[in-house]
Amino acid sequence: MQVVALIFAALVAVAAGETCTGAQVDAVGFTSQDATIVTKIAYIADFTLSCSNGAKVSWVEDVATAVSGERPIKLYDDQGYAALRKAQRGNEDTSTVQPIAVINLYHPGAYRGPWIQSETMAILAAIFIYYYALTQKTRLMA
Repeated sequence: MQVVALIFAALVAVAAGETCTGAQVDAVGFTSQDATIVTKIAYIADFTLSCSNGAKVSWVEDVATAVSGERPIKLYDDQGYAALRKAQRGNEDTSTVQPIAVINLYHPGAYRGPWIQSETMAILAAIFIYYYALTQKTRLMA
């Protein structure tokens, strides 16, 4: 029984993890920019912490609600994340919880296509050409 308790205690100690101190972050961010063929903007942040190896964070957002500009991504260790969840559950101010690092992901905005569709331009050009041809014909016949 004591062996089982010892193994359980060792597993809890391993699962608890260590606090990341002095985090050094190297980050690269990407966003999708062509809203003519997608319905959601994808945000991808590829970063490396000095206290852990490669982690990727991504999420999607509707094209209509996706804003351009800087998006801060806050990184928390186990203790910081627990404090953040506690603040969220208690409807407290979450800005008091300090992250171990912040990555700024820049989204330049999405291309939503031309202001006037090419089909509309083709119809307007056809109407103009027809009108021009009809007036020239009328002028020649007169």
